[in-house]
Amino acid sequence: MKGKKLNLFSTVMFGLSAIIGSGWMFGSSQAAKIAGPAAIVAWILGAILVAMIAMVYVEIGTMFPEDGAMSRFTMYTHGSFLGHIASWANWLSLLAILPIEAVASTQYMSTWPWKWAQWTHGFMSHGELSAQG
Repeated sequence: MKGKKLNLFSTVMFGLSAIIGSGWMFGSSQAAKIAGPAAIVAWILGAILVAMIAMVYVEIGTMFPEDGAMSRFTMYTHGSFLGHIASWANWLSLLAILPIEAVASTQYMSTWPWKWAQWTHGFMSHGELSAQG
């Protein structure tokens, strides 16, 4: 039986879900609490830095078009032992995304004032996830 392959859209959506995550829900409010209006400058600087890092990965990805780029690049630059550690770290980080996003979404939805979202209010207790949540 031949395995099913991911198409371009599925791959891009998987990457975006790993990149964006719940940061958009909480990152901006925390930055505004700490830095006030200067948080906008921090977000712009952060976007510029992330764009520069992305450009590096694009260049390296076109030079070495292989599967498992995050661990392969480490293997090429630091050897197979650290490449192996990087691949496990990448796998564990992807594995942790689902529960982290579930907790973040629960925390976010518990603040919704609408009647249809009342069922989520019991999921948080004093800023912490409750047993029900």
